Amino acid sequence: MTPTTGDLGIGIATYSLAVGATCPKILPGIGVVTSQASSNPAIAEEIMKLIEDGVNPDEAFMQALANDEHPEFRQVALLKPKGNALVHSGVSIKPVSGHATGANCTAVGNFLANDHVLEAMTKGFSNTLPTSGKSSPTLGERLLSALDSGKQAGGQSGAGGLHLPERSAALIIATPGDHFPIDIRVDASTDAITDLHASFRTYLPMHEFYLKRADDPTNLPSQDDWVTGKR
Repeated sequence: MTPTTGDLGIGIATYSLAVGATCPKILPGIGVVTSQASSNPAIAEEIMKLIEDGVNPDEAFMQALANDEHPEFRQVALLKPKGNALVHSGVSIKPVSGHATGANCTAVGNFLANDHVLEAMTKGFSNTLPTSGKSSPTLGERLLSALDSGKQAGGQSGAGGLHLPERSAALIIATPGDHFPIDIRVDASTDAITDLHASFRTYLPMHEFYLKRADDPTNLPSQDDWVTGKR
């Protein structure tokens, strides 16, 4: 998260396919949830609905888990607006699993190659250098850096300790008041984190255009003119 703006985001990558369709959920200015390991999207959806209905986030988190029939197979995390997190890692999740907390971030994972992956992710988030020409890195850059750091630390591993390549990845960033978040997904790939970087770089200049188009499309240039600066 970014405390100064209230932006919330999540970056996620895994061996499973189409991770963006099942694991992450976000409410701008409210919280970010991921339901992973043996993911059940209904858990994250219930947490968010309860919070929207006025239930305390901690109570919403516990209630949604209590309503699930197989919490021992779930890994669920909720990052709240001030950066504090709730994490549940069921006893039947494949090791190495757990979470690590850094400044304004929490890393959560399972099927990991070693105990250092999660700490590497929080350090990657906190120590990111900007590439956008700004004095500080964007939230998107921080999240992608965290994914890169986790991969370099070993990522996920399967039977016999063999590395499991990242076959899908997703990046969601929500700004309070915007019509919709940045929501980029790589559903089936042999190198999903690299592809996610490329998709983010391509999409980011257009996000403002799409927000303006949703608000008032009457005086906007074409997409091609927007990219070339003919506005």
